Amino acid sequence: MRHNLEEQKHIITLQHEAEKEFLKTFRSGNYTAENPFVVVNPYLVNYLAAVLCFNTDEETTVELTVKGKAVEGDLTHTFPAAREHVLPIYGLYHDYENAILLKLGSGETSEVKIKIDKLDINLPHYLNTTYDYFGKDIMILSSTTPLIASSKTGGFDYAGDLRWMLTEKECWDLKKLENGRILITSFRFMQKPYYMVGIMEMDLCGKIYTEYRLPGGFHHDSVELENGNLLVASDNDFNDSVEDYIVEVDRKTGEIVKSWDLQNVLPREEGKAGDWNIHDWFHNNSVWYDKPTNSITLSGRHQDAVININYDTGKLNWIIGDSEGWGEEWQKYFFKNVTKGDFDWQYEQHSAIILPNGNVFIFDNGTYRSKTVENRVPPEENFSRGVIYKIDTEKMEIEQVWQYGKERGAEFYSPYICNVDYYDEGNYMIHSGGIATYRGKHTDQLGASLLNQYKDEAIHLTLESTTVELLNDEVKFELNIKGGNYYRARRVSLYDENTNLKLGKAEMLGGFGVTPKFAFKVKFKDVDQEIPEKHNLSLELEEDRLALHGTFGEGSQVFLELKGKEGSNFYLVPTEVHDVTAACVSFEEQGENDIQFYVSKEGISGDYDIYLNVDNFRYDTKLSVTL
Repeated sequence: MRHNLEEQKHIITLQHEAEKEFLKTFRSGNYTAENPFVVVNPYLVNYLAAVLCFNTDEETTVELTVKGKAVEGDLTHTFPAAREHVLPIYGLYHDYENAILLKLGSGETSEVKIKIDKLDINLPHYLNTTYDYFGKDIMILSSTTPLIASSKTGGFDYAGDLRWMLTEKECWDLKKLENGRILITSFRFMQKPYYMVGIMEMDLCGKIYTEYRLPGGFHHDSVELENGNLLVASDNDFNDSVEDYIVEVDRKTGEIVKSWDLQNVLPREEGKAGDWNIHDWFHNNSVWYDKPTNSITLSGRHQDAVININYDTGKLNWIIGDSEGWGEEWQKYFFKNVTKGDFDWQYEQHSAIILPNGNVFIFDNGTYRSKTVENRVPPEENFSRGVIYKIDTEKMEIEQVWQYGKERGAEFYSPYICNVDYYDEGNYMIHSGGIATYRGKHTDQLGASLLNQYKDEAIHLTLESTTVELLNDEVKFELNIKGGNYYRARRVSLYDENTNLKLGKAEMLGGFGVTPKFAFKVKFKDVDQEIPEKHNLSLELEEDRLALHGTFGEGSQVFLELKGKEGSNFYLVPTEVHDVTAACVSFEEQGENDIQFYVSKEGISGDYDIYLNVDNFRYDTKLSVTL
C-alpha cells in the first residue's frame, strides 16, 4: 500500500494563514484603543514582537510607545491616520510585563500590558556603553552556531536587554534595506553544510514579504544596489566548486540579470591560504558595490585575497593581500606597501568594504598569518583586527592607516566569520564573532566545527563573541556574549520613518530551475525489501520542491526515481564527499556521508511513485507524490 507524501507548508503560507486568522478575530469583534486585540509573535518567528489592533470612529494618527525598563529604553513611533489600526510592536522585553502606551491624534490615551515569558537565548556576558552614545538602536548578532539551542539571532539595546529575536535558524548577514525592512537568509537548505535556497525581505515584526529563490542558493553576504536590485553571493555548480559565483537579482521578478564566475577571473590553484581546498578554492564571504568606481569588491578567504572587479566586464582591477604563492603574471595586480611604521597583510579575512574616501576596510581574521606552514603563527600568539588600507590604484601602492584589535592579542582572535562596519569618519564597528578556546587554549579550529568534534566534551569548549564600536579611537561600545559564535553584527533602529506593516501574502520569486534528469538508461535489480536503515532515508514534499535526505557511501551510485504514467524520471544523487575546511555555520550534526538532494517542481507535473536505486538495487519506498 502506497502512502502519498503530504505537502509541507512554507513559512510564507503559515504566516499568511496566521495573519488571516488574527484579522478575522479582530474584524469580528469590537476592539477599541482602550480594549485592543493583541497578538504576540503574530508571524511565528519573533516572540518579542506583536500586533495591536483596534478601530476608531474617525481617522486618526496613533503615537505608540513601548515603555522601557528605564525612560531611555522607551521606543516611540507615530503611525499615519487611519480608522482600522493594525500596528506592529517591536522591542518587547522577555521575562517581563511590558507596558504599551497609545495616544490618539485627538489626545485620548490608553495603556496595554503584554507579558512575555523568559526565552532561551544567550544574553550578554557584559555590555559597556552609554545611552548618550548608543541611543535607541539595537545590536543584532546573527548566530553561526544554532546547533546550540540558546545560540539564536538576537538584538540588544544600550542596557544589554534583549529587545529582538528570531526563533528560526537564521544565519549569515542581516542588513537593513532602504525601505526599512531587513534582508536575511532563507530558512531552508539547498546544499550542505550551510547553503540556503536564497534570501528574504522581512520586517522587524518577523513578517516575510518576499523570498528570492536562486538556482545556486545563497551564502555569506548580499547587498542592496542603488537600483533596488540585490548583489548576492551564490554558487554555480556544487559538484565542481563552491563560493566563487556572484549574481545580481532583479528585485521585482527574482530573476538573475547578471552573473560573475570567479573561475574566469582568478587562477584556482595559486595563492593558497592555509585552509584552501580544490573544491572551495576562493571561499567568497562578502560582496560590496562601489558606485564611484563601478566595481565589485569580494573577499576570498581561501586565497587571503580581497579582490576588486569591474562591474560591467568582470575584469580584475586589483588584489589586496600577501602575493607570496602567486605566479609572476599576477604580481601586477598586487599593491606595494609604502606604510611608514606598523603594517600587516590580512589573512583569511572577511567583510571587505570600500569607504566613501576610497579606503578599504576589512576584518582581518589573521588565521595562520602566513602563506606557508612552517611560518604559521600559533593561535595563542595571534590576533584579529579591523584594518583600513589606503590604496593608490595608479601607483599600485598601499598604506595601512588605521587598525583596532591587534593590541588585544589572542583574546580578540577569531579564525573565521566576523565583520566590520562604517558609520562615519572615525566611527567604526569591529565584530570578532568567532572566538573559541578548548581546554582554555585558543584554537585555529572553527567554533562551528568544534561543536561536532567535541560534543562529548562541551564543558571544555568555550565559544564567544566580542563586538566593539569606536569613535575617534575611543571604545564607546563593547558587547561580549558567551555560549556561541556569531557570524556578523549589525546596528539597526527598530522604528524608523519607513515602519509600516503591509497586510497580505508574501511572494516567492525566482526559482531553482528544472532539475536535470539522468540522460542514460539506468540498470537495476528490484529488491523486495525495505530500504536498509543505514541509509537513513527521509523524503519531504515542500511547496516548490521534493527533498531527499539520506546517508550513502562515497562513490555509491544513487538515483531517485519518479515513476509516472509516461515512464520514469531518474535523478542522479551526488555522493562525492568534498573537503570542508571552513564550516562557517553549524545547523545540525552532519556526517560526511549525509546527503541532501532536491527535485524542483519546475518543469515537472503529475502523480509519481518514488523508488530509490542504490548501486543497481531498486527499492520501492512505498511512497507517492503529486508534483
